[in-house]
Amino acid sequence: MGYNIKFSVHRNPQKDSEGNDTYQVRHETNETVGKAYLLRHLKNSNTFRPELMEAALTVLEREIIAQLTDNLRLHLEGLGTFYLKLGFRPRYDEMGNEMKIQFTDPAKITGNDVCIETVGFTPDRQFLKQLHEQGYHFINATGRGHVGHSTEQTEEQVRKRLDEWFDSHEILTCRQMMSLFGITRYMANKWLEHLCTTPSSYLYPQKIGGTICYYRHTKE
Repeated sequence: MGYNIKFSVHRNPQKDSEGNDTYQVRHETNETVGKAYLLRHLKNSNTFRPELMEAALTVLEREIIAQLTDNLRLHLEGLGTFYLKLGFRPRYDEMGNEMKIQFTDPAKITGNDVCIETVGFTPDRQFLKQLHEQGYHFINATGRGHVGHSTEQTEEQVRKRLDEWFDSHEILTCRQMMSLFGITRYMANKWLEHLCTTPSSYLYPQKIGGTICYYRHTKE
């Protein structure tokens, strides 16, 4: 495993109080890897039996859901704490547009108005300490003095990569799109909108809790 962490420099949308451009850094990831990659890595490095890890991950996934939905936070010592994030169930008008939900009377909020939005995770200090004390070297992938832009992709390349993604996943989120292609949220949303609205659209959206999820149209 390498100890060189790549970053890229990007311009912030808003300028400072004097009208000057400001910048931020982002982790420049190569790709998103999944359980199959992790299991192959364990097998090749002989650090842990892959079949045991696969079974452990399956049990862990079920237990996290079981504990969180039993009104508990789950703290895995040395790793961090998992917890539920709740919100209001989305509502739509007659045209199918999502309505902004606001309550001015707390007595009117019932269980029918609430949904699970996502799962939160807060890392333990011990876990973060292991990251901070490894002596990593940070490399500017955009080159010193240069500002990064979203990686340019052709639609054919995007669809091919997404076909690979949907071979093992049911849904796609904007955050996952950003990670898969190393692009900004703005560009990820542009691609998702295009793939949903282009003739013979490739994707279709569905809101689940507070997250818009994208599904691939079934190939005929």
